Amino acid sequence: MKFKISTLMLSSALAVSLVACQPSDAAKAPQARPAQQVDVITLKAENVPFIDTLPARAVASKVAEIRPQVTGIILKRHFVEGSYVEAGQTLYQIDDVIYQANVASAKAKLAQTQANLVTAKAELKRYQTLIKDNAVSQQNLDQAQAQYKAYQAELAMNKAALHKAEIDLTYTRVLAPISGKISKSNITEGALVSGGQSNALATITQLNPIYFDLKQASSQINQLQQRLSSGELSELEHSNVQLKLGKKIIQGKLLFNEVQVNPSTDTVTMRAEFDNSDKNLMPGMFARVDVSQAERLNSILVPQKAVMFNRKGEASVYLLTSENTAELRQISLGRSINENWLVLSGVNEGDKVITVGLQKIRPGAPVSPVESNVGTE
Repeated sequence: MKFKISTLMLSSALAVSLVACQPSDAAKAPQARPAQQVDVITLKAENVPFIDTLPARAVASKVAEIRPQVTGIILKRHFVEGSYVEAGQTLYQIDDVIYQANVASAKAKLAQTQANLVTAKAELKRYQTLIKDNAVSQQNLDQAQAQYKAYQAELAMNKAALHKAEIDLTYTRVLAPISGKISKSNITEGALVSGGQSNALATITQLNPIYFDLKQASSQINQLQQRLSSGELSELEHSNVQLKLGKKIIQGKLLFNEVQVNPSTDTVTMRAEFDNSDKNLMPGMFARVDVSQAERLNSILVPQKAVMFNRKGEASVYLLTSENTAELRQISLGRSINENWLVLSGVNEGDKVITVGLQKIRPGAPVSPVESNVGTE
């Protein structure tokens, strides 16, 4: 009997022990993962510039080769080689002794002619009075009139001669026709120069504004026209031109584009003008210039920070679902525009894209969205 009671007690103890060892339902259930807070933006369709990035070469807006217009000896050079000169500044002084003498001689001849003209005029008046009393012949009067007209012509000729002599005298000071940076001097003091010589004394290059000649392939022009015709693009009233110099963006304006294709390069030349006040741009410099002559209608831009790339280079973004979970969506990208990507396919207007917190979420993970006020710029 005692043996039976002991057996019963042992069985009860084992049963209690087994119950104690069984995991509770609460312990079996996995703990819910807290939702990760993320920033989202709502995509909006907008018109964005259709941009062609074109190779370009810098060209000076003005170039002036300095040549003398009179002959003489160079007495002095008045500029520092490689410096900036202003329009009207004296660059060279040519010996002007002969030209001063020419001016003095022309003035003397003019004065003599003026005196002769006064005498001829008085003589003509006298003959006009005498002819009324038949005191002189008609021939005498005609001769007086011819002499007076001859002195009038001589006066005009001597005035012109004096004007030319004065101009030649001013040309002994060789002036800068434009403002800009001047080259080294190709002539030294004491050298003889001739009016209209082929060799330039120096060259001035105007750097502000500066031009860039852009080359656009004829195929790009055709594609642009086709997209405009189809309605995919809308032509801008004013073309937008941007030059990127490091992190600096310089706005320019399109001046013109040529009307014929270069047969050797199959390109059309366009010229754009840029401000170059800081003189960082120099003729001959190569650059790439963004030109926008149209805009793409109803386009979607996504911030670059929201886009991820896999090892194959495929792009994707995380979208916010209606259940507040993260959905990984593959997208097709166009070009970059400022801090955004142009999306060609994969998302639509109204989609909510996660922009901050991407590293802490996975597809299907619950998220706590915070609408961002910063959109695409």
